[in-house]
This record gives sequence, C-alpha cells and structure tokens, in this order.
Amino acid sequence: MYYLKMDFKYYLHHCYVEVYVGKLKRDVMVTGAENELYWSDLNKDFFDMTLFAGEGNIGYMIEQVKMSKSIFLTE
Repeated sequence: MYYLKMDFKYYLHHCYVEVYVGKLKRDVMVTGAENELYWSDLNKDFFDMTLFAGEGNIGYMIEQVKMSKSIFLTE
C-alpha cells in the first residue's frame, strides 16, 4: 500500500497539520462521527478561498495528490 503524508507547521499560530492520502484495499464504513463529512470530486477549484478554508493549502494538497495519481487514483 502506498500513502502520501504532508505536514504543515504554522509557527505564528502554533498549529501543526498532518494530511494523509492513501488508497484502501477494500470498502470501509465511514461515519463522520467527529465532524460532518464533505465529499467532492477532484474537479473543483480548491484554491477558491470563498469556498474552501486554508488559504489555498487544500488546493496545494489536492495538486500533490493529482501529481501522484498513478499511485492513488487508479482502479
């Protein structure tokens, strides 16, 4: 199994974010018990700060996944 890990440290705001991307080998039940889940296709403009938080960081993360799509996004 391959996975991609990205991390961001925001020194000024004392915040550390870890992002993991991977491909599951089988279906799993996803509940969203901690937070409401938002599902989207990858064709959105994730750099649009009127729709997505993170000052463009979400867009950057999605672009990194797209660059590795031969690993993550194939059937």
